[in-house]
Amino acid sequence: MTMKARLASLLSASALWGVAPAMALPPLDDFEIELRGEAQGWLNSTCTYYDIGWLSEEQARQALQRLMVLIKGDYLGEDLARQAKKIALERSPDCRAIWPESGE
Repeated sequence: MTMKARLASLLSASALWGVAPAMALPPLDDFEIELRGEAQGWLNSTCTYYDIGWLSEEQARQALQRLMVLIKGDYLGEDLARQAKKIALERSPDCRAIWPESGE
């Protein structure tokens, strides 16, 4: 039996029994995963630096506002920006006091 005949019989059998041929799943988008980690890291470090006094309240507020604009617009979008904010605030609850309203 030739290769074409084997392939045809396999596809016919799977169609006959209602089973779709196995399709490869799309790979995880490594670039998006990297961006998520980078964005989360910047938010976490900004809150940490504020908590230990390396950034003033105004510096931290401006940094968070700029980061959220970048994350929403260029990196990840609204939903993932909200998720990153939630994670950052769970990690550093004191950062809630300086989180800019426009960065919601």
